[in-house]
Amino acid sequence: MRYIVYIDRLFLLQFIQSCMLLLLTRAFLRSTVTLKRIVLASSAGALLFCMILLMPDMGRSMKILLFACSGLVTLGMAFRIKSLQVFCKAVILYHGAAFLLAGALSALRAVCGRETAMDTLQASACAAAIGITALCILRWEQIKREEIVVTVILEEGEIQLMLKALIDSGNSLYDPISGKPVCVVEREALEGKIPLDIPEKFRLIPYHSIGKKHGMMQAVEIEKLKVKKDGQELIVEKALLGLYEGKASAHGGYQMILHPALFENRRNGHDTKSRNTRKNAV
Repeated sequence: MRYIVYIDRLFLLQFIQSCMLLLLTRAFLRSTVTLKRIVLASSAGALLFCMILLMPDMGRSMKILLFACSGLVTLGMAFRIKSLQVFCKAVILYHGAAFLLAGALSALRAVCGRETAMDTLQASACAAAIGITALCILRWEQIKREEIVVTVILEEGEIQLMLKALIDSGNSLYDPISGKPVCVVEREALEGKIPLDIPEKFRLIPYHSIGKKHGMMQAVEIEKLKVKKDGQELIVEKALLGLYEGKASAHGGYQMILHPALFENRRNGHDTKSRNTRKNAV
């Protein structure tokens, strides 16, 4: 039996699907990889898929194996992951996004009452629409999460500095020596305002992140950190601030990321106080 394969349509379908899967994976990983890199990796992945499909004299099982390998190659090209742990996480999220996309397409066909398979153009349009919808939902959730922004006052001697900070449950940075949680703040927000070169207050904090195996972050200790939230004022004495070289927020909504452990009153190693600043209400 002979089949007619429209290679241009097949390439378009694979390209759009790869773009959607990589964009969803980027959102799940909170990666900063550029859209240009996503497009280039998707183009290479789609081309590789077409080449494997058109290979003659090759068994079905071997082609399935090569298709799976091509997906891993596409993923590696897009994110340049060097850590095995992060790569495994990315693979799981990538295939999770693939199941999400396939399940949504199947559900859409059932709702529309279609029993026959979609053609390539229809499938491409549906994959793009579902992927964009999922990305919009993830973006909306991220924006809602970033709305948990509070006012922070940093005190060092006679100096007081007011910043906006995000309460981020994903911040798990601790000082390995003292066990204290480390908040992350833009270095630019502190330079010239709070002394950063006092030797006895200087720290180096090891960290790891997506796309980077490990590193050392410079940190300083300040006398007092005050957080105002829900009518409460939390005071943290001898707080540790990790100095971030970039921007904490892409849109400039905050300059600092607070550690969630600061809000656990009974956690060991915290010099914290709390007082109610809310006025009596009826």
